[in-house]
Amino acid sequence: MKNKTINQQEAISLLKAGKDITEYNVVFNEKKIEALYAILLGKNKIEVPEELIYYDDDATDFSDDPDITDEDLETGKIIWNIKTSLPIDKELKDWIDREKIDVDKLLIKLMRNFYETVKDFPKKVAL
Repeated sequence: MKNKTINQQEAISLLKAGKDITEYNVVFNEKKIEALYAILLGKNKIEVPEELIYYDDDATDFSDDPDITDEDLETGKIIWNIKTSLPIDKELKDWIDREKIDVDKLLIKLMRNFYETVKDFPKKVAL
């Protein structure tokens, strides 16, 4: 059972000092929290209300971030990532769970195979 109530600033101070906050009940006040501290709290199972999180792009030094080049994409050093949502029925969901299928990997292989197959079709053949 959680004994003491603290606010987010106190929780952040304790975590920065390497303390365990599992025995504390964190109650949020109106004070905003930097995104990095919201992540720190999240890692410690404290969910921060979205409206209290702020991120200041102007205060971040991006000078050491290298520019992305065409070579990075061509060599696979950097890859495109697409996120999507697929509605599936219960039977399909059960099969995926039962077989422990990594849907991301499966879809990548299916898309690659489909692309290679379509690419090999003569230009005049309609799908």
